[in-house]
This record gives sequence, structure tokens and C-alpha cells, in this order.
Amino acid sequence: MIKDAHLILAEGQLMTSFTGASTNVIDLSKAGDAVGEELYLVVRVGTAGATAEDDGTLNIAIQTDSAEAFNVAAVNLAEKDLTEAELAANTIVWKIKLPPGLKRFLRLYFTEGNHAFTGGTIDAFLTPDVNIA
Repeated sequence: MIKDAHLILAEGQLMTSFTGASTNVIDLSKAGDAVGEELYLVVRVGTAGATAEDDGTLNIAIQTDSAEAFNVAAVNLAEKDLTEAELAANTIVWKIKLPPGLKRFLRLYFTEGNHAFTGGTIDAFLTPDVNIA
């Protein structure tokens, strides 16, 4: 599969100290041919998420805003809660069709739950192909 650089939100983003935004913000006005197509968010764990207590949780929110800095009126379009057990290596943990209500900019926002992650990586991207493995 070929990934469009304009549609990558995170690539090997570390889960350590993992409350914050995805590495990349997508400007939907630069998404090229993908604009106008149905797009799906795919979130994949690279290396397994880990906490010292082995019972961490992670919330992932899809956020959209009209400003790239997300300081105007960021809106959470959808959220997913994951347990540490679900954050296994090389696992797709979320596939979702982007919901309506998109503004110009899109990012993910990660929030650690009860314990801080000490390891793990996340990849996240948009694709028009929902049948991605």
C-alpha cells in the first residue's frame, strides 16, 4: 500500500508521555485527490503499548478545527477508548469512516488514562481503502 504524505497523522509516534496531539495535522485543502472521496481513519500499533502497572488505558479522539493551531473551536468528531491489552504490536486498533462535520484541519488527540505509558508506538493515517489489512 502506498501512503499519501498529506494523509499521515502519526508515524511511529511514541506512546511515552502520551497525552497530546498527533505528530501531524492534516490540511484537508491539500489532501489532493482524496478530497471528495470517503476517507477512513486507520490507527495501528507498531510496538506494543506498555505501562509499569500493565493496566493502562488510552483515549484517541479525532479532532477538527478551522485553524491549524487548534485554538479556535476544536471539535471531537469521534473517540475510542483502548485498554493496554488491546495495544498489542502490529495491531489495527481502530478503523472508522470519517464522520460528517469536518473543518479544514484534522488531527488526533491522545489522552493516557490511569497510568503513564513507558513504551509503544502508533501509526495513524487516512485512506480511501477501508479493506486495508
